Order: sequence, then structure tokens, then C-alpha cells
Amino acid sequence: MITLYDLPTKAADSPGTMMTWRTRYALNLKSLPYRTVYVELPDVEALAKKIGAAPTTTKPDGVSPFYTIPIIQDDSTGTVVSDSPAIAAYLDKTYPDSGPILIPTGTMTLQLAFSSAVVDAFAPLRPFYAPGLTTKMNEATAAYFLKRFGGAVKIEMPKGEEREKLLVQAKENFGKMNKWFEGSEGDFVMGNEPCFADTAICAFLWFTRRMVGEESEEWKDVVSWNDGRWGRYLESFKPYEKLL
Repeated sequence: MITLYDLPTKAADSPGTMMTWRTRYALNLKSLPYRTVYVELPDVEALAKKIGAAPTTTKPDGVSPFYTIPIIQDDSTGTVVSDSPAIAAYLDKTYPDSGPILIPTGTMTLQLAFSSAVVDAFAPLRPFYAPGLTTKMNEATAAYFLKRFGGAVKIEMPKGEEREKLLVQAKENFGKMNKWFEGSEGDFVMGNEPCFADTAICAFLWFTRRMVGEESEEWKDVVSWNDGRWGRYLESFKPYEKLL
């Protein structure tokens, strides 16, 4: 059995962030049995050290190790893996006959570059996440996020000119993403089967919908862009939104 360590939220049917959803999608795409163990964000470092998960980056000082979610622990092999791309590569290597190959041989560098570009594309939407992060995550994790935002008691949704500027930039970025698909022979990044790069886009789409609300004007804008591509794209991943 595989254990996925994820962040809890106040709604049991909507856990995690965009990073953990890349891994949840990966596990579901490969139809692998797993269970979820929830850990609050301030407790991630202690957990990682306890189970032997590697740090994924460094703290702002550039030296101290920084530990992040998601992490998986595979009881069948005794392996602990952190960071979404590394987890996807591990699942491909260990379970090649289960579901699609998420990172086909020779594409890791391209998939990492693609995923980084996706992060940049969604950057203008980050200010819209802040209120949802602090109201929909559990108290300990919300407090952690608030501290990162300077200790503000309440984080407001962008309004007025700032809101319009951010949405214009986001729409432009999504237009660039839309062009990435022009060379594909199917509905996904690499054709007719989803790969890790698809989980990156859909994880951010899922998280955007969750944070701003499905009935919000911001989400309605997103799903209207590029002839409705992004709403259809996320809907195609609906079968892989299982929670185990």
C-alpha cells in the first residue's frame, strides 16, 4: 500500500494544494491503491525527517533544507519519495504496467521545464488564492500561510484596477498555454494519453477553482478563455479526482 501525505482542509472532499494534486492525479491515473494521511504544514519537516523523506529545496537562507508536501511512502518497497516529479518517475519505474507512463523515457527535462512554465502562467492568479487559503485550510496551516504573507489578519481578494490587470495578464498567459497544445495530436500535452505535464496544469486549475469558488466571476472567466478549453480540460480529469 502507498501512503500519500497531504495537507488537510476544512472540507474533507477537497484536500491539498496544487502540488499534492499533481501526485494524487498521478496515483489515480495509474490506478494504484493508496491511502491518505493528512499533516498540517508546520508539521511537514518533522514528518519528513521521521520517515526519511528528502528535502525538496532550501529555505530563504539558501542553506537550510526545506521539506514540502507531497510525500509518498510505499510499503511494498520501503521507499519514501518527496517532490511531485520524483514521485511520478518512481511510480513509472516501479509500476510500469499500471496506467499510462507519466514521464516517458527521455522527457524528464522537458516535463520539468513545462511544469515550471505552468507555474509562471498561473502566477497572476496567486493573489486570488490568498483569501481561500486562509479560510479553507485548517487553522495551523492557515496560520503558517498568514505568516508567509506578513502576518496579516485578513487577506483581501484583489479589487478594481489591480483585479483587472491581474486577470488580463492571466488571460494572456493562458493564451500562450493554449498554443502549446497546437502541436498535439490529442487533447493532452503528448497526445491521447495524459502525462505528468497534464497533471501540472490540471492541479493548478483544480486549485484555482477550489480557492476562488466555482461560482465566482474569476473562475467563470478562466473557463471561458480559449473557447472553453480549460473547463473541458479539467473535466477530462474528473475520473482521476478520487480521494483514497
